[in-house]
Amino acid sequence: MNIDEYKLELDYLINNYKQKIHHSWIFHGPKGSGKSMFLDYFFKKIYDKKNYAQFVYEINGDDNLALIDDVRKIINQSFLTNSINNSKTFLVIKNLELLSINSKNALLKTIEEPPNNTILILITHNFKLIPKTIKSRCIKIKFNSYKSIIYKNIKKDTDEENFKIGNGQPQVIKDLVSEDGKFVKNELINLLQKKELDFLEFEKLYTRISKSYDQFFPIIINTIFYILKSKFRKNLQNLKINRLIIVYLDFLNNNFKKKFQLDKKKSLHLILSEYFYLGLNK
Repeated sequence: MNIDEYKLELDYLINNYKQKIHHSWIFHGPKGSGKSMFLDYFFKKIYDKKNYAQFVYEINGDDNLALIDDVRKIINQSFLTNSINNSKTFLVIKNLELLSINSKNALLKTIEEPPNNTILILITHNFKLIPKTIKSRCIKIKFNSYKSIIYKNIKKDTDEENFKIGNGQPQVIKDLVSEDGKFVKNELINLLQKKELDFLEFEKLYTRISKSYDQFFPIIINTIFYILKSKFRKNLQNLKINRLIIVYLDFLNNNFKKKFQLDKKKSLHLILSEYFYLGLNK
């Protein structure tokens, strides 16, 4: 990400954070668009490259998703910290879309009645999944992966199919051109063309990605989307096929939320089994 492309937003935050600016912000955009990089740059600027851990509370990272108690704990910590030293505190909640309903409700209450000297920064990769009640109470900064230098460089070096499968996500496009990424994409396409789900082929695919499942899962999902889009365009007049595609996409969208709750192998098997069950391989 080129930080200069968000200079207005950055300058505003740097110049005004000590004053009474809005207490709740949403940073949204696809993975790899620079949200966390922007935030890290901002913190290093205002704290003059010092360790800012004592001023910033962060939860809900990719490897440690938060529960309702975690959200309440971080909110209580901010109250306590501010009452002691009267300093600005930042609450950073990543993967906002993955919080449970109860956690989002607890968060909403905090947004409506924020602690003194606290700025809440919510980060999401999927803005559509955020409740309107939260959106309407926050200032929003949209991060566009198409502005990313990484994205522009990768676009030059990738073929059209990988570019479309990447769907504007720099990290996914980058992974697609790696040796493992090529294998995952090609193996999945081959698997989805069979008459039924081949267990041995499934085992081969899962074994290859098991150690880096979270890295390669987006390639699997994006490749399935790419295949279904092609099917949809080719069968515009076939209402039955298009209805099945919509049913499957709805199922897939719901399964995104379950991905972090189910065993990873079971989750992947469920996704592929449903594809064959609905006859989308035909």
